Amino acid sequence: MVLTEQQILTQLKQVFEQMGLIVVTPEGQVQFMTQRGEQLLNQYFSPYAPHSLPEPLEYWFKHQISLLTSKGKVLSPCLPLHIEQAGKQLLVRLISDLIGEQYLLLLEEQKLQSFSIASLELLGLTTREAEVLFWVAKDKSNAAIAKVLNCSKRTVQKHLEHIYSKLHVQTRTAAVMIALDRLGLLKGQFVAISS
Repeated sequence: MVLTEQQILTQLKQVFEQMGLIVVTPEGQVQFMTQRGEQLLNQYFSPYAPHSLPEPLEYWFKHQISLLTSKGKVLSPCLPLHIEQAGKQLLVRLISDLIGEQYLLLLEEQKLQSFSIASLELLGLTTREAEVLFWVAKDKSNAAIAKVLNCSKRTVQKHLEHIYSKLHVQTRTAAVMIALDRLGLLKGQFVAISS
């Protein structure tokens, strides 16, 4: 089946309507906004004036544009804006390639990942290893974990060795940090500096 140009445009329009998409001038004036985009703005920035960018979003947008248009500087990629609310987060991405004299803002809502035994299993840990790492993150000693899990301290130590191997780390702290990072629960970036 070959689609006509009109059918392709209709399908593209349907996809765009399901997305949170905003077309903005370099000055921050909204030229076009999908219905989903407006819903997300209402949800995360209430109250705000319809058909405009909410103040925090406008400030972020203008800052990103200033970074993109700075002359004589090495440009870094635009970092998305994250806004958390009620177990979900809104990610706003700036598509930095100008389309005519306009930019695109892509709004996407995601469910926040939680730190749980089930989420740790998603990292390739067995249920028991996930339980051990969960309690390590709660600052429990091997003896305390053994008591909670009704096993020996040696068994807890063996589970930790398997966790270290799977996560390619050597310490309890590093295992927790890697797990948090892989689950997307770390808010900032950490840089290791060796002397």
